[in-house]
Amino acid sequence: MPGRGRRAQRALTDAGARALFLPTDVAEPRSVERSVGAALRRFGRLDCVVNNAGVLRAGPLVRLPLRDLERMLAVNLLGPLIVSRAVLPAMLRRGSGSIVNVASQLGKSGIADFVTYCATKFAVVGFTEALADELRSTGVRVWSVCPGLVDTEMARRAVGITGRERAGLIRPESVARTIVALAAGERRAPSGAAVDVLR
Repeated sequence: MPGRGRRAQRALTDAGARALFLPTDVAEPRSVERSVGAALRRFGRLDCVVNNAGVLRAGPLVRLPLRDLERMLAVNLLGPLIVSRAVLPAMLRRGSGSIVNVASQLGKSGIADFVTYCATKFAVVGFTEALADELRSTGVRVWSVCPGLVDTEMARRAVGITGRERAGLIRPESVARTIVALAAGERRAPSGAAVDVLR
């Protein structure tokens, strides 16, 4: 994962953007605070934060190892809470900013073998709605993005996608375009909305 982050930073800087890769464990408050502090020192402000870290372990709840259940809760649910809590003081001081929480269609509809994952993503949708209400009139907006099955290594590993089935999956770029459009104000959706990405 760090190699991918460094490659992304290099690609962005090669294209003329300012970029900083900071390995962060979103479930660890100190790790998050260090990264938020480093980003503020480098860039002076935070315009948009995307809570995209996630883990997925499929299988019947009674057979899911407790460590897998705890890790999904820590990364998928506590992560967005911890990160949002860390970035909000800077956004509130400026009176603007966007937080985008990546949820899932499994945050709107539960299915067997994904009980804990569904629980975390339903919680992210609810957290987004409640935080938007809390931030009303502050200038800080928050949305959840709810894609269907996205063509990622995590999804392929957890669900067992064949090469043929892969063609029908949502491209990560589609999700990224939706996030950018929301943060840039190009796509209109009320703060707190759960925005679907289905293709």
